[in-house]
Amino acid sequence: MHPSEPDRLTLAQIPTPLVELPKLAKQFGIERLLMKRDDLTGLETSGNKIRKLEYVLADAMARGADTVVTHGGFQSNHCRATAAIGARLGLRVRLLLRSADADPPKVGNLLLDHLFGAHVTLHDPDEYSHRREALIERTMQTERAAGRTPYFFPVGASVPLGCWGYIRAVAELVEQVGRETPIDLYCATGSAGTQAGLILGKALFRCDRWRVIGVPICDSVAYFDAALRQLIAETVAAFSLDLAEADTPIELIDGFIGEGYAIPYSEELETIRQLARMEGILLDPTYTGKAFTGMLATIRSNIIRKSATPVFLHTGGVFGLLARADLFSVPSSTP
Repeated sequence: MHPSEPDRLTLAQIPTPLVELPKLAKQFGIERLLMKRDDLTGLETSGNKIRKLEYVLADAMARGADTVVTHGGFQSNHCRATAAIGARLGLRVRLLLRSADADPPKVGNLLLDHLFGAHVTLHDPDEYSHRREALIERTMQTERAAGRTPYFFPVGASVPLGCWGYIRAVAELVEQVGRETPIDLYCATGSAGTQAGLILGKALFRCDRWRVIGVPICDSVAYFDAALRQLIAETVAAFSLDLAEADTPIELIDGFIGEGYAIPYSEELETIRQLARMEGILLDPTYTGKAFTGMLATIRSNIIRKSATPVFLHTGGVFGLLARADLFSVPSSTP
């Protein structure tokens, strides 16, 4: 790994496999289509969040924290992974979750949050969006008043420390495909930390023939272009990385958000069905379904690099999928 790498806990089941998707590749008329299975980082902690938490929670414990505070949507993969790791490490977990429903069904990630013993509070979208900083500060003060030592990190653990999770993932992928192999690496872009880490890792390990392409699953391309640039710059500065802005180009493709965060659309649902039936792999309706739809659209439109192999980073989300059975009409029996 890179000499600037900070301390981390060993929590994820890595390296995750890199697998072929031969049926889809044949259907789309390309030689190879690969998937990096980061949905297999560990059952309870499955997905991309655990790679980031290895670094963030190492810092929390080094600072003597006994409580961690974070936030997200009520079906947040990040919050579920934090709850699971908190239980494993003996940390109290406070989750501030956004929910329009004051009492949403306890299914999927929300069910697991409770099973892992996290302290969950639900907040309507207006409070979550416009008064979140005050809500976080009040929660931190409550924990301190109770004699605890809280440690806060934002949604997705998308901070400079968290970016190291996907800098390390690039080092792992170099071992699997080689830095000289041209690949177009696609990922879902939500809180920006995963794509920022991939961009930084590509630069640090001199993977000059790679591209990192983010597919926003919420907010605009302009928003993410700015958010990624800021997070990359902060990480470079925090760890004194020898990188210029020109070393970390940002690529994003638009048009696959639908009506907004966690709101699926018909083309995406068909993508989820297609991958499940052709390759036996599950995507989720919030992140990977939208990102995979975006990648397939670039292949279908024949605007991919002819010399490059498309690689999809599967960032997890199966528990969120299981919470949305209402989206899929499943026949009672197969003829």
